[in-house]
Amino acid sequence: MVKLIRKKLEGSTLIEVLIAMVIIVVIFTIAMQVFSNVMQTGVSFRNIKVQNQMMAIAQEVKETGIVPQETLMIDSISYELKVADEGSAGLPELEISATQAGQKLGEFRCLIKQKGHEEN
Repeated sequence: MVKLIRKKLEGSTLIEVLIAMVIIVVIFTIAMQVFSNVMQTGVSFRNIKVQNQMMAIAQEVKETGIVPQETLMIDSISYELKVADEGSAGLPELEISATQAGQKLGEFRCLIKQKGHEEN
């Protein structure tokens, strides 16, 4: 008779598999938190776009001398324009603040020359 050689199958127990899964989940959770922090603190395309849009609005106000509206809505971002009576050098100061869904995205200030402040 031929003797059958029994080989012991080596494998992982259920406990070992569960421990490995827990380690993987913990590492994945930590990596997701680090990734989330990096994405929130980095300069995003949206912030650059908002800064450029505020500079374009300010340039338009400087060229025309007229503030179009108190609030502008561009690409779901709300731009609030305020004109202070006197800034430095006796000129009015334009303040533009940008918000989206209650979150402040940026602020821009500059001096403007309105139609009523033209020099003779």
